[in-house]
Amino acid sequence: MKIDVNSTIAYSRDTVFDTYREEIQALVQYLPNIEKIDVVSREEKDGIVTFENHWYASASDIPKVAQAFVKPEMMKWIDRARWNLDDKTCEWEIETFFMKEAVTCKGLNSFSENGSDAMTLRIQGDLGLNVKKVPGVPTLLAGTIRPQLEKFIVAMITPNFETINKGIAQYLASKS
Repeated sequence: MKIDVNSTIAYSRDTVFDTYREEIQALVQYLPNIEKIDVVSREEKDGIVTFENHWYASASDIPKVAQAFVKPEMMKWIDRARWNLDDKTCEWEIETFFMKEAVTCKGLNSFSENGSDAMTLRIQGDLGLNVKKVPGVPTLLAGTIRPQLEKFIVAMITPNFETINKGIAQYLASKS
């Protein structure tokens, strides 16, 4: 399932790129579905900055169909990101703490100039779900449950991307 989010942010490309990369924890106050983000590792080498961040989401929006399989303590994920300082992109991969073998999600964030005092942030990704590897899902129901679980996961991820983009603008405005 495709993820595609575009946002125009009224700050320079470098400012947004640097803020997103280096101040992600400060953005949590602007992300209503996120309880916290832990930066687990950071490495910089040859114009590439790699991170491993652990994200902890609010579990209040788990749909009824998924509640038998998705518990609140499962609402966290690992974000592995590779920030390219030269071309202002970020390759990312998300690994869920639950259904690790069943969920694949990766993509690319592109930061582009959009006039003299704005930029466009495009987040593109792909989410895949192999329901046969989800513990507790009966084989006969896998085909029925897969679209609902994919929709739930994409519905959880996509607004967070949109909210992050808005949160960056709010955070930068608060610093002005």
